[in-house]
Amino acid sequence: MKHILRPLGTVMQLLEELGHDVTYAYDDLVFVNDNDFLLQFENTGPTVNLFFNQSCLKADADNVEQSIIPAADRKGLSIVKKGHYIVTGQADETLRIEFFDN
Repeated sequence: MKHILRPLGTVMQLLEELGHDVTYAYDDLVFVNDNDFLLQFENTGPTVNLFFNQSCLKADADNVEQSIIPAADRKGLSIVKKGHYIVTGQADETLRIEFFDN
């Protein structure tokens, strides 16, 4: 089994410096600010995908995008805005996340 290295520490430091709180990190996903947006690690390299919750206000999303992308570049990360997501609860008490590209 191949172990994938992800720069979680760098991402968490970046988010903290920008005033964001990591609410949950699991596998390749990092949920931020009560699910306003999340970051998804690519399988290789320092590329991280940015998805906004469909309920996040456009002005808030624009502010996050304008601050996080240049700050990530300075830390050697590449953040790419990918689209939106929706989280829904399931009958078995799990969550389903659906991603929608721009």
